[in-house]
Amino acid sequence: MTDPFFELLVLLFQAKLSGSSEFLPFKQTMCMLRKGQRIQIERSSPGAPHAIGWTIFRRTPRKYVYDKEPLFRFERGARRSLRVRKAYAIHYASFGSEPSWQAPVQNRLVQ
Repeated sequence: MTDPFFELLVLLFQAKLSGSSEFLPFKQTMCMLRKGQRIQIERSSPGAPHAIGWTIFRRTPRKYVYDKEPLFRFERGARRSLRVRKAYAIHYASFGSEPSWQAPVQNRLVQ
């Protein structure tokens, strides 16, 4: 991604059924997602009455986009998920189409 505005952020979210104006609580949102129902996840602001949890949004030049990231009740879990995601990056070779994953190298003394 070479887009200068591409950035992942941990933000509050609110959820509602697609096509409805009724907001859902966290537990009901998770149950409905597990059943495969369409839920609309939107960015919320701190102190908003419908803010129910935290997730990762992608910042674009005009808005914040939710890309089916995991949902968390608390900010700590969402931040941990973002850290893990950045720690284990997938690097693509310039001459091939297969991704290559590189584990951290540990220095060992050879005897």
